[in-house]
Amino acid sequence: MRGILIVGDGMADQPLQELNFKTPIEAANPQAMNRLACRGVLGLLDPIAPSVVPSSDTANLALLGYNSDFVYEGRGPFEASGAGLQLKEGDVAFRCNFVTVDENLCLVDERAGRVGGVDAKVLGKVVEQIELKDNSDVELYFKQTLGFKAALVLRGDGLSSKVYRALPNVGDSVVSILPLDGSFEARRTAGVLNEFVQLSNQVLDVHPVNVERKVVNRRPANAVLPWSGGVKPDVSSFQGKYSLRASCVAAVSLIKGIGRLSGMDVPDVLGATGERDTDTLAKADAVLAAFREGKDFVYVHIEAADEASHDGDVEGKIAVIKKIDMLVDRILSSVDLSDTVIALMPDHATSCMTMRHLCDAVPVCFAGANVISDNVTVYSERSAYKGGLSHISGKDIMPMMLNYMGRT
Repeated sequence: MRGILIVGDGMADQPLQELNFKTPIEAANPQAMNRLACRGVLGLLDPIAPSVVPSSDTANLALLGYNSDFVYEGRGPFEASGAGLQLKEGDVAFRCNFVTVDENLCLVDERAGRVGGVDAKVLGKVVEQIELKDNSDVELYFKQTLGFKAALVLRGDGLSSKVYRALPNVGDSVVSILPLDGSFEARRTAGVLNEFVQLSNQVLDVHPVNVERKVVNRRPANAVLPWSGGVKPDVSSFQGKYSLRASCVAAVSLIKGIGRLSGMDVPDVLGATGERDTDTLAKADAVLAAFREGKDFVYVHIEAADEASHDGDVEGKIAVIKKIDMLVDRILSSVDLSDTVIALMPDHATSCMTMRHLCDAVPVCFAGANVISDNVTVYSERSAYKGGLSHISGKDIMPMMLNYMGRT
């Protein structure tokens, strides 16, 4: 049997007053997801553990059966690998944000007004040309990936990932990256990163794209801030772990990086943008193409619901959920559940009200020939409380998938 694991990033939420205390999933009333629920079993999923607010990186690793305590040092290596940057021994990789800073290099907006499109691509090319001066023996490899997101790889002698990994708070200086230990390597790396941030501000603040953004009262993307650094992780092969030939269908570099570092095939899907305009039907077709190419398992990830949540855009989130439902419909209409197991879940809940991730349990559904249906007919956070799976964790997903596929 074959398996498909569908992840709607940040798709789950809490009841919202403006939706008459329905969640966005309930308001969307996704018909294909409901059909899947009718044929399957539902439950509640804690991606990491109860009361833990998951990040997208550790949550998706958990869903694939990887313990982040052993394979995760920071998001950077996954972002860099997903962006197509090659990692060598000794390299240190960072996730980066285009940010807005004031004249004192203090943080104003950690996402630079959600800069994206042509603006982000043009500014990304500018940053790629930056060369360090005080640390000229360190090579920089930079790539803008999706909107305000980017990846950075440092290559040279005497580098360390032991630097402060979190984004600063609004109002704090962005050139205060600190070493986490007293080693020469950590101090040197912190100095390299602070120089890079300063140089990025120097070239970006005066760039015509940002001059125009200021004119039209949009926040400039006038600096690049690295965070969540790490070295290349030792991720065991997904095929070696599960004896499954796998494909990862995703648009965002983080998930592509997880796929590549675990040895999955990672196709570039035309029209898959990671934004709200993403072509979910093209992703569904990529899933079906992977099966035609002999794959046993496909991990398909859709980002845009999380993006809408972080913007506090309730209607936008509902629209994305309906687009995810179109993907589920295309897949359900094209495969036979007698030989295919489908699992559907968010990797975490994201609140449209607070615009942050939540520790709430999220709805999970399995459907396939070996799955005993629980008579729940609606896919939602509320209906999952009635499901036969009860309460499970992210680490349970792959063992359950293997069980339903007859591959325990």
